[in-house]
Amino acid sequence: MPSSERAGSGAAAGLDRLGAYEGLIFDLDGTIVDSMHLHLSAWKHAAERHGFAFDYATYHAWGGIPSRKVARLINERQGLTLDAEAVAATKAEHYLRHIGEVRPIVATMEVIASVHGRLPMAVATGTPRANLERILAATGLAQYFRATVCAEDVERHKPYPDTFLLAAERLRVPARRCLVFEDTLTGFAAATAAGMDCVPVEAREIRWEGLRPGCAAG
Repeated sequence: MPSSERAGSGAAAGLDRLGAYEGLIFDLDGTIVDSMHLHLSAWKHAAERHGFAFDYATYHAWGGIPSRKVARLINERQGLTLDAEAVAATKAEHYLRHIGEVRPIVATMEVIASVHGRLPMAVATGTPRANLERILAATGLAQYFRATVCAEDVERHKPYPDTFLLAAERLRVPARRCLVFEDTLTGFAAATAAGMDCVPVEAREIRWEGLRPGCAAG
């Protein structure tokens, strides 16, 4: 069977599983939109400007954590005294210059389009609200989501469960009846802590085979 047909049948099987849930919750960067490379570029720019070490593996492990908190983690790990606000501002400025390059992830969009009008959906992200709204407007995705949760909405961000729990509350769906789509270890941990099933999004593909109760992080 051609690979495209195998992928299609796998996607159909995955979509069939959604009947077990009453709400879907999606991370943003790397899950709904292909933007992780832009964040990496922005962090590299900030590292060069402020003089700290940064690499893809480190950023991806911290995905979903707001930039100011990442800057504080950098201080702790590297023994620095960076101005977290200044680092976050440098990173954000560079990212926003390229935000028009963000594109939806096709596999995720297939899920979103297939359940639109049948299951309520939310975006739950550590991204600032201004960035989220710009991305949803630029990609035409705002119409699909009943609720959003952003960095400003919670005190404790991923890997704590608060972001996902608030999303479920805003959807008016019990947490245990929600399915999370995520692409980072931080997000997987948050879903587990929230008591939600989770399916990984990896390399712009939904890994339905990884779906299991308590989070499909592996």
